[in-house]
Amino acid sequence: MLFAIGTRVRLRYTGESGVITAQLDDGMLQVRLNNDPDMEIPAFEDDLVRDTDAEPVSAGAKFIQGKQTPKPTPPPRREIKGQYLILKPKGVQLVFEPMPGRDGNVSRYMAWLINDTPAEFLFDLEFSTVKSIIFQREGKLAATTALELGDLLYDDLSDLPEVDIDIRRITTEGPEEPLNRRMRIRPKQFFNNLNTVPILNLPAHQFLLFDSFEQPEKPKENTDLRDYTRQNIRDQRAVEEPNAVFFRAFDVDEFAHFIPEIDLHIQNLTNGYAKLDRGEIVRIQLQHFQRFLEKAIRLGVPSVFIIHGVGEGKLKEAIAERLRHHPAVSKFKNEYHAKYGYGATEVIFR
Repeated sequence: MLFAIGTRVRLRYTGESGVITAQLDDGMLQVRLNNDPDMEIPAFEDDLVRDTDAEPVSAGAKFIQGKQTPKPTPPPRREIKGQYLILKPKGVQLVFEPMPGRDGNVSRYMAWLINDTPAEFLFDLEFSTVKSIIFQREGKLAATTALELGDLLYDDLSDLPEVDIDIRRITTEGPEEPLNRRMRIRPKQFFNNLNTVPILNLPAHQFLLFDSFEQPEKPKENTDLRDYTRQNIRDQRAVEEPNAVFFRAFDVDEFAHFIPEIDLHIQNLTNGYAKLDRGEIVRIQLQHFQRFLEKAIRLGVPSVFIIHGVGEGKLKEAIAERLRHHPAVSKFKNEYHAKYGYGATEVIFR
């Protein structure tokens, strides 16, 4: 543990400051925010930095409204320029880069807006869930460029995230009329769309927003409005349906050889387990469980079995807690099974 209770810290990616008030499970810490003393949030150690500008305080110290440290200006968003012209550009894409913590688990994703075409655009984007707006961005998107947008938390995937974006292509005659796209991102679709993305050149969850930038034709004077609307719907489906197939990360050979069960007994996972304490054993077991679960979701497996044994039930409860909040899990059950007895949990995906 790098930080003790009472340590003043800052959130690495938002710049907000606070004080650690408790140690939580899975290597997480509870942080009371300076700008809202009534709010305490969980955070991974890797997402915290020591606030060297502040005096140490105890976990029970009270904060006085109006005397908090001013909130620092967040760092500018990164903009990565492509090093070469892409011969077969796909278009404007929304990409989510996994940001694993020290234990290898992913609790957040960095969102990028990517333009791999030689054109420039003005954009106005809102990314939200049914509960709140995650971020709003607007500005200029240069040619063959990846622009950092903000963070998507793993837990937000269960709240039906949706992107609403307007873009205007910049031409020699000025900006064109805006094109709009609204896309809802479903958890299973999110985990299936894992590809090596352009410009960033790393694996990320990829969604194509625009692959054509032609302005829609206006209906002729003698065109029936109903026919015009139907034609536009057909054109839109023609764009969207191939995209869903194209970005599906499904390996038939890997799927065929995938074994839909994992035995988490520590002797099956690592050597030298006799020297490990109970907390370290559970950490290793959960790490293997998380990797197995993500692979199963990526391959599109309908269900799996997690073998955890009976024992004291701590591993079973830790697994159940993670499954309970996983956006790709439809249901899970720990019933008697002829092969596993009561020592395994069956997980069924959406």
